[in-house]
Amino acid sequence: MISCYQFKTIISRYIDKDISFQNRKSFEEHMDNCPGCKELYQLILGTKISMNQFSNVTVSDNFLENLKNKILTERNAQIEASLQKGFSFSRIPSFVYGFAAALVVVIIGFYLIELQPSFQSRQMPPQIVQEKIQKSSPGARQYQSTPPLLSQGQMAASESVSDSIGKSDDNLRQSQQDFQNKIKTVKEEY
Repeated sequence: MISCYQFKTIISRYIDKDISFQNRKSFEEHMDNCPGCKELYQLILGTKISMNQFSNVTVSDNFLENLKNKILTERNAQIEASLQKGFSFSRIPSFVYGFAAALVVVIIGFYLIELQPSFQSRQMPPQIVQEKIQKSSPGARQYQSTPPLLSQGQMAASESVSDSIGKSDDNLRQSQQDFQNKIKTVKEEY
C-alpha cells in the first residue's frame, strides 16, 4: 500500500493511464481506504473533465510577433518616461556608491604617500646614537635636522645649506665616512 504523499505524486499519471499495473492496484487500494485522497482524486478528475469541455482557442499566425512588439513598445515607453524625469540619485545602482568611495580612499592614500618626506635620501640616526657621538667627539657636528634637498636651479636659502654646497666633494665624503664610523662604534657598544 502507498502513502498519501505517494498517492498525490502519481495521481496525474493514474488519470492519464500512464501507470504500471502494480502501481495502479496500490493506488486504487489506497483510494478505497483513504477518504481524503479519494475526494482529492474526484476533484482533480472533475477539473479535467470541465477543462475538456472548453472550446479550442485559436490565435493568428503572427500572434507571438505582435505580443513581442507590444512588450517592447511598453518597455521603451517606460524608459523614455524615466529619461525625461532627469537625473536622480535613486536610479544609480548601489555598487556605484561603493566603487566611488573606494576610489576616493585610494586617491587620498596615494596623495598622502606622495606628501611623505623622502627618508631614503638621508636618515638621521636615533637620538641615543647622536648623544653618544657628541660625547665621544666634542667637536662633532650636531645632526639634529636634515638640510632641505635642493632641486636643480634653486638657490640655497639658509647658511647651513650654503655651507654644505660650498664644501668640496672630498671633504663631504670624508665627513660622511667619519660619521658612519662613529655610528658603527656606538652600535658595537650596545
